[in-house]
Amino acid sequence: MAHTSNSVGKALLFIMLGLIFGGILGESLGWFFGHIGTLMNAGGEDNVVRNFFVKAWELKLGYTEDGNPLLIDLYMLKFNLGCTIRLNIVSIIGVVAALYMMKWSGSR
Repeated sequence: MAHTSNSVGKALLFIMLGLIFGGILGESLGWFFGHIGTLMNAGGEDNVVRNFFVKAWELKLGYTEDGNPLLIDLYMLKFNLGCTIRLNIVSIIGVVAALYMMKWSGSR
């Protein structure tokens, strides 16, 4: 039974690392292609290739309808709850690559 929880924890770690490194790489590529678009006069900073890498889908959890984080007031303690998950193309590719690396890492 411990092997299953270890595998789930390992998978979550690799997914998080894939999302982080993929997001950083996507933003870096977006900056690079935005800069190239400005230098080449090909649509400026907001060109199609840059938008492909930077365009993100957002999932917001724990927010009210007006966009503020959910507030739980327990008189002595106040909690603000809110989580936003941003995915872009390269972060999804990063998750797939991280899971592939996880498959071949460790003992068999």
